[in-house]
Amino acid sequence: MSSPKPLEEQLLDPTQRVLKDLASSQDARLEILEAVSSRVGGFSLHEYRNLFQNSTVLSESFALESASTVINELRLCPIPLPLALSALARPNLAVSEQRTSGAYYTDFRLAQYLAASVLDRLVPGAQIIDPAAGTGILLVAATLVACGDGRQSYAKWLSESVTAWDLSRDALRGARLALASLTSSLDAVAKMSSRWKCHDSLLAEPIPRGEYDVVIGNPPWEKVKLTRHEFLRANGGTRHYGDDYGYLNGELFESQRNDVARYGNALAKKYPFLGRGEPDLYKAFLELFVNLVRLDGRISVLVPAGLIRSQGTEELRRFIFSFPGELSFTIMENRARFFAIDTRFKFLKLVLKKSRSKAHHGDFFVFHAKGTDLGIAEYGDARISRKTMEGIRPDLTVPEVRSGREWQLFKKMSEHAESRTAWRSEIVREVDMTRDRTHFVRSPGIGRIPLIEGRMVHQHRFGAKAYRAGTGRRAKWDVVPTRECAVTPQFWFPQIHLSKSVSGRINIPRVGFCDITGQTNERSMLAALVPGGVVCGNKVPTVTFPNDPTEERLLLWLAVVNSISFDWALRRILTTTVNYFLLNSVPFPKIEPNSKAGRLVIEASRELHAIYCGEQQSDAWRAADLRASIDIAVHSAYGLGFKDLELIFGDFPLLDRGQPPINGEKRSTVTRDFLLFRAALRFKVKPGAYADRFRCAQKAGCVPYIPSEFLLTTLDNELDEVNNG
Repeated sequence: MSSPKPLEEQLLDPTQRVLKDLASSQDARLEILEAVSSRVGGFSLHEYRNLFQNSTVLSESFALESASTVINELRLCPIPLPLALSALARPNLAVSEQRTSGAYYTDFRLAQYLAASVLDRLVPGAQIIDPAAGTGILLVAATLVACGDGRQSYAKWLSESVTAWDLSRDALRGARLALASLTSSLDAVAKMSSRWKCHDSLLAEPIPRGEYDVVIGNPPWEKVKLTRHEFLRANGGTRHYGDDYGYLNGELFESQRNDVARYGNALAKKYPFLGRGEPDLYKAFLELFVNLVRLDGRISVLVPAGLIRSQGTEELRRFIFSFPGELSFTIMENRARFFAIDTRFKFLKLVLKKSRSKAHHGDFFVFHAKGTDLGIAEYGDARISRKTMEGIRPDLTVPEVRSGREWQLFKKMSEHAESRTAWRSEIVREVDMTRDRTHFVRSPGIGRIPLIEGRMVHQHRFGAKAYRAGTGRRAKWDVVPTRECAVTPQFWFPQIHLSKSVSGRINIPRVGFCDITGQTNERSMLAALVPGGVVCGNKVPTVTFPNDPTEERLLLWLAVVNSISFDWALRRILTTTVNYFLLNSVPFPKIEPNSKAGRLVIEASRELHAIYCGEQQSDAWRAADLRASIDIAVHSAYGLGFKDLELIFGDFPLLDRGQPPINGEKRSTVTRDFLLFRAALRFKVKPGAYADRFRCAQKAGCVPYIPSEFLLTTLDNELDEVNNG
């Protein structure tokens, strides 16, 4: 997972270098930025210093001279200067401090986007608050919107309307200087600051309930817990996930963990919608935001996408859906480098109007947006009935549909879904890669069994990769040719240390799936039949059906979850992990082992397993035929048709990378063309261009359904088979 340098940080790099040369400490840096604010706003730096009585380390003359240099640099930056000042005033946190506090500061594009969503509420006299203000970039953006084009006086707006709370005095100092740059009136800045509070907003009392017209925020995104990994990183370690822990100061670790636990308990008592498990700061803040806003007021907030899909946020979702006002979720990814976290990370802009009227209680909206160089662009939306949602998603998890057509498709799949109690799967994590780490060994021996990791599992393929060298994220793995199924693990596990339940489980076949995945991966669900004699790590949960332990039930479930239609439905609710709650919430088609469609799928699944695991002669075209038969049967069982399958394929742009494209095109679409050609025959529609496209791809040497990372080894195998007669 990549953690990119944020775009905002990149744009401000030249100014940051200037500041670094001019200021040797955070205090000096803030003094220079206050001088910048005074020059831009037109007020006296001397009076500003006297008014707010900050101790100083720089002379006024040096601060003002330095400010001129900084302003010259900022004029070359495309970020509006007041927003840039807010960003430059942020304290420089270490990675461990950032993770502990959850302080991923708001990008200037997101700040402007949130501010625009509350424009109609930013009228003269309105009250706005950010209870986790940091250096105030959201309040700056809201002020620019509220007072832009002469709508009202900056001085009057600041003096009457803007309130900030934060845990850090330095952060609030940064927020004040950024907002002060918008006015020459120090009286307005002083009146504004008199309302501000430096405190823990979550535990502060009393809370002014229902006093604000707008609550805007990007609260911390972090669970209230302390792990050994984060403890070591915070104390100077350079450990990567998966590495051995080495020395750990147990006494200090336990003391700090107890402090964190006490804080979590205090939050749980005050915020009933935190739900089960470890408290998450953003959940508590969101509940606080709702308490602060008045009726007919609006909340605009950035939160992780887990709000609309996690089991632990169900109570909070019900709380949010209980309000009759307007409600929308805008789904975004970090691909535009908003934050220094994984580019695949998903988050939301949640906008909620706490309305008196029930006029909007019937529907809510799901939008999609992405970052551009200087802003945010929306590209998809769906209007969803709350009543329908409650009928097909009782836990109120919101599917990531990007249009009305996608919502109708997801709804149709849900309405044709089987009751999950009919299957009664048992999903188990057999050994834990962290908790059981001390038992791992790196060589085989008597009583030691191979340990299966997530990268060793692919669709219908067990043992797809072989360990070569390295540890943790730096481990090296080789692709295993399709016709081979040798298990070459990184670790072995002594059977004597297995629990009694797992000891019995590892002797039988079961399905294992890789639970680390992505919504935009080539394929998201990767599952295979796991033989007896191996044990699976926690990234490969295994599935059995105690009420029907036959191989047929396993093979049917395996085929369904690896199908293109199931994968599409999974992607509507997926982040980066396939957990039990999520998997069990995906609509599952009405298809039983003893039905005609069930028997077809089971036999195809059985033969695929034989081909992919070397029990039957490798034949990529036979495998493609079997995969297509499964996909069509499962698609039909969902009650879907040909047009639905066309829509589904729009979600899989990474298929067939590395396959030779048709002349004049940039990439191959052989899997789509082959399956839609076959599906046209099944649904008795004209295949249109798909038949010709498939035949052209076939002549070019393409083979459907080959994952890109296995493409070369598969085609080489086929060539070897031909050459060897």
